[in-house]
Amino acid sequence: MTQPEPVPHLPSVSTSAPAEMHPLTPAPTWDAAPRPRPERAAWPAVSAAVAGVSAHLLTVRTGGQVGLNVVIWVTLWGGLLLWSARQRGEKPTREGLTLLGVALAFALTFAVWDAPGEFQFLNALALLLALVLGAGVWRHAGLATAATGRMTGMVFTGGSRLFYGSFALLERFPWGRLRGAKSGRATPWLTGLLLTVPVLLVFGGLLAGADSGFADLISGLWRWNPENLIQSLFTVLVWLAFAGGLAYPALMALSPTLLGTATDTPEERGGRLGLIETGMPLLALGALFLVFLFTQLPYFLSGITLPDGFTFAEYVRRGFSELLWVAFLTLGLLLAAYGLTRPEVRAQATYRLLNLAVLLPLALVLVSAANRWRLYTLAYGLSEIRVLGAALLVWLVLALAWLGVCLWRGTLRRFAYPALLGGFGALLIATLINPGALIARVNVGRELAAVTNVTRSTPQQANVWTLIQLGADAVPTVVANLDTLILYCASNEVCLDSPAAVVKRLKADYGQSRDPRVWNLSQERARRAVLGLRE
Repeated sequence: MTQPEPVPHLPSVSTSAPAEMHPLTPAPTWDAAPRPRPERAAWPAVSAAVAGVSAHLLTVRTGGQVGLNVVIWVTLWGGLLLWSARQRGEKPTREGLTLLGVALAFALTFAVWDAPGEFQFLNALALLLALVLGAGVWRHAGLATAATGRMTGMVFTGGSRLFYGSFALLERFPWGRLRGAKSGRATPWLTGLLLTVPVLLVFGGLLAGADSGFADLISGLWRWNPENLIQSLFTVLVWLAFAGGLAYPALMALSPTLLGTATDTPEERGGRLGLIETGMPLLALGALFLVFLFTQLPYFLSGITLPDGFTFAEYVRRGFSELLWVAFLTLGLLLAAYGLTRPEVRAQATYRLLNLAVLLPLALVLVSAANRWRLYTLAYGLSEIRVLGAALLVWLVLALAWLGVCLWRGTLRRFAYPALLGGFGALLIATLINPGALIARVNVGRELAAVTNVTRSTPQQANVWTLIQLGADAVPTVVANLDTLILYCASNEVCLDSPAAVVKRLKADYGQSRDPRVWNLSQERARRAVLGLRE
């Protein structure tokens, strides 16, 4: 049986006002000394079981679709955490509550919008990250001042616990209580379960016989025929393992990370390099940025001029992603340089000026990236990748600006958490603007208005199939402009863009009502939009 790791001792809280800390002084942490393993308790395992079975009931036979079920499950999980804290007289941390709210916000995106594929993937990843990190710090303050390496350790630890957390919960479960006292009496939990099962079976069977819709719902939630039994059991076990991996750190007050103590990260411990060793590469990088900006000066001044031999597509595709990578790598380089530099060197004004010598020209490099994005949208309109690129660019600008502030003040331990929340916020705002509908409106509007400008001499033509792939949010725009988007072919020709082909695809994708568990507002609007179409 998997053994859970030792749980660190929570430091006592002083009632006196804390003294002002030096910027280079490591922040107070939650794992100063080890303590015994968590006591045996049934509630964490029961909570994981409730969350896991609920996840199965909300997703079984939905064909992998998501919608309202995500909101219901995250709300249920949050309710279990809050109820447990109230029953134990404990108070969740501010960071834990914030991340729970972030997770609920991302869950709502699946019930309100039918975002394009890349957006849905990133929203799901952000939802998982908020749940994992929030579970780790639910009862442990300190995330707001955790170094970047420390936060990375928390994410790694939380991801690992998704695989073994459920086994640890079983190991800490008080199995002896199930055997009852010496007289052999069953515990109240077991007695209640034995009485509940027949009540549900009897009354559920009567209600299923009274209404076929209710019978279909019950049979759809769990099919006990031999063909689907193994698959259903496997799905339940997966959801139980996922819920157990979240409940283990959240409800048993485990340390958020297994990767050492808070003061062994380079950002706080400090390295051995001096000003010359660190300053030379930083100064060289700043000079390299200045040379690059000098070569870009003609294009900055003209606004639309391109290098010789380049088209707009080549200029932007070869440049925009590379410049974003430059910004990412520069952020990592500055963090690494800070960790490798001796603490007394970090406090010098010269070291801080070297950081600014890199960040200030980098800001102009990002202006060049924004200019390339502008040229591309002028030439080709919007796309899913371009909207995501704009959101990423905005987050990078904010993150690098905050990094500059933290480096100047010598408080880099305060960088990671606001940067993480800023990334969540940028993705949420990009989803909030409804990218599918926005892209469809902009591109169809450019075709209707026959837009031409200095970047293109012929009007843009929106592809109906590309718009349909944007999801349900684009469907109302497609339906309202079918006469413009479809092609009328001769009767003896096979035309994929014919009205019949487009309408058939729309009705197949959005003409039917969805399972109430995966209800989605955008899907409902799309269904109503295609109801009046005739093939």
